[in-house]
Amino acid sequence: MKKKLNHAFNYITAILIFICAMTVSLSIFLVKVQNSIDTNSQNIMTSTVSHQSNHVLSILQIHYGFLNSIADKMGKSSELLSDENMELLVSMAENTDFERTALIETDGTAHYDNGAEKNVAQRRYFQEAIQGNETLSDPLESSVDKETRVILGIPVYQNGNVIAVLGGSYNVTALSRMLFNDVFDNSGYSLIVNQNGEIIAYDGDPAYHKITYGDNFFKFYERKNLLSNATLQNVRQDFQNGTNGTVKLRTASDSATAQYLSYTRLGMNDWMICYVIPVADAQESYDFIKTDESILLGVFLILVLLLVFYIIRANRKQNEELIRTAELDGLTGAYNKRATEAHINKILTQMPDEKGTFVILDVDKFKDVNDRYGHAVGDTVLHELAKTFFRHFRKDDIIGRIGGDEFVIYMRNTESKEIASARVKKLIENVRSLPFEEMKRNHVTISVGIAFVPEAGNCYMDLYKNADTALYEAKQNGRDGYHVYMGT
Repeated sequence: MKKKLNHAFNYITAILIFICAMTVSLSIFLVKVQNSIDTNSQNIMTSTVSHQSNHVLSILQIHYGFLNSIADKMGKSSELLSDENMELLVSMAENTDFERTALIETDGTAHYDNGAEKNVAQRRYFQEAIQGNETLSDPLESSVDKETRVILGIPVYQNGNVIAVLGGSYNVTALSRMLFNDVFDNSGYSLIVNQNGEIIAYDGDPAYHKITYGDNFFKFYERKNLLSNATLQNVRQDFQNGTNGTVKLRTASDSATAQYLSYTRLGMNDWMICYVIPVADAQESYDFIKTDESILLGVFLILVLLLVFYIIRANRKQNEELIRTAELDGLTGAYNKRATEAHINKILTQMPDEKGTFVILDVDKFKDVNDRYGHAVGDTVLHELAKTFFRHFRKDDIIGRIGGDEFVIYMRNTESKEIASARVKKLIENVRSLPFEEMKRNHVTISVGIAFVPEAGNCYMDLYKNADTALYEAKQNGRDGYHVYMGT
């Protein structure tokens, strides 16, 4: 039995090790899937921002191309400030994305489409354009609508000489607003900043950010503890080098606020275009994977619980079977001597007021059966007798084999001694009628001793002794019968 229990223990241990290994493997798999999602999401962010940067450049180039075509037409006019040229300025302001247009003379006097005049000789964009270069001004924030604008300037040539500068103001805030409207369902916000972190333009849902004009990009994220010092330094270096990249930022205390920051060089001046979006929104397209992961994990946990339940149940059943097997006599299926005594004592202890009948019996002259016909026939006799006992007595009665041909039967709840005695008498008759073709005499008989509870005792040993005394009297009276212990 001990060997079987050890085997069961080893089996359960192996199953538990397998479950642990599967759990660890599944956890590693889920972590790797999440890391892959994170990596792919960052790559998509980087690619998206780079694509949008090229888109911005193409928009600006279109505007430069339009300005150049107008500048060519103005350069062919005999008079720079002719009515035709001034009408072109007005037409540009009315029919293009330029909010203001101006024709600037070589001394810096700017003539605007609305008729205003202003000297801009000290402005960088004018100085660069008058030298024959396409130029883009520093951002200028309107005090009226808080929108940020830049001026695109191109030289106006006549006979190979620069005779003026044509400029148009462009709303960078509107451009920024347009950038990511068609990606990630309009989540997050965009920024255009220079290499030093100064905000040129921003747009997006204020729920996603608190940054505004006047903030410095690097100081803002340093103050919010969203980026570690090392990461912030790397981003600053990327800005200086005009390198693109994507980082994850969040406060140390709140992982739910995790965001991606993606950035790349705009290609104009030293500007960088940035895009910030919550990680959850950026990974929304992978939600089905997360759902499948949850389902997989849930199913796995259910299967593990079912397996553990099955193991516990099977182990308990196996232990019960082992215990039961250890209590039974191999030949007859009745309780063995130790189990018989234990079960009867348990009933007597737990049910002290319950009346019962203790029966002890053996086969008359069983030694002669073994000697004359062999032990195989003797075993057959004992086996058939046990089958008769199980048929004759109730399920709750205790049937045990305590010796070679000696049996003990404890009948429970026997309020009537007459009925109990009649049942024993009927058993003797049934045994007498059993055929055994292996023997010349084709039947066997039994002698029975009876002791009633509580008159004859209230423990196994007292009942056994008294019933054995009654059995002796039955044998003295000629066997094949029973005798009831009457006391001394």
